[in-house]
Amino acid sequence: MARSTTEAQAFKIFMDEPVELGGQNGAPSPLDFILAAHAGCLNYMTFFIARELGIPVTGTEITVKGSLDPAKFAGTNREVRAGYQSLTATIHVKGDVTQEQLAHLLREVETRCPVSDNLAHATPVHLSMVPAR
Repeated sequence: MARSTTEAQAFKIFMDEPVELGGQNGAPSPLDFILAAHAGCLNYMTFFIARELGIPVTGTEITVKGSLDPAKFAGTNREVRAGYQSLTATIHVKGDVTQEQLAHLLREVETRCPVSDNLAHATPVHLSMVPAR
């Protein structure tokens, strides 16, 4: 019930849930993919913008954590958000960079990362449900 496969371009993405949520823990959960997508986009944007600005970034290590109260999706408290209450991302930048360059790079990454933008601002979502054929 909890396992799913999504096709994105030429790729297949497998998702599952932990055993305690009815899954088999055979793949990351959809919420795990949100964190991974954020880290991946932050990584790309850091390198892309650093090159554009002439900042010598040679590597990154990115940690993204989410604070989640499962009460709403579990149906026990409809007053809280179903999704993450907050996200925290830390980008460890490797390279011979100054604090001023890091501050400038961070401002640019914060404003230009498409995944950060989607997570930080309400994006209209339109759902429909129709019978399968």
